[in-house]
Amino acid sequence: MPAKRKLDIAKFRAQLEEKRQELLEQLDAIAERTARKSDPEALAEEQDFDDAPGDAAIETLERGQEMALEDNIEDLLQRVDAALLKIEKGTYGTCDACRGNIKVARLKALPWATLCLECQSRMERL
Repeated sequence: MPAKRKLDIAKFRAQLEEKRQELLEQLDAIAERTARKSDPEALAEEQDFDDAPGDAAIETLERGQEMALEDNIEDLLQRVDAALLKIEKGTYGTCDACRGNIKVARLKALPWATLCLECQSRMERL
C-alpha cells in the first residue's frame, strides 16, 4: 500500500464536476443538432433541390463525425464519473493497476487518470 499523501481532493472534485458539466452540455448540443437535422419539417425548409450530389456525402460525413465525437465525449464522461466515484470511495489518486500513487502532476493534467504513468505506458504497449 502506498504511503498516504495529502491531495487537495476538493480542488480535484471541483475540476471533475466542472468537466462533467461541460461534457453533458456538449452531449446536449449534439443531441439538439441531431434532432434538428432529423426533423422532417426543418429538413424540408433547409433542403435545396438544386444542391450538388456531393452535399449528401458531406452530410453523411458530418453525421459520422458527430457520432464519433459523441462516443469520445461519452467515454470521457465515464472516466470523469469513475474518478468522482474514486473520490467518494477514498481511492482517488491510487493507480488501479499497481495500487501505487498517481503523481500529482499527472492528476493535474488529467484529473480522471486511473493509472500511474508507468502502468499507462505499459498498457499502451500491449
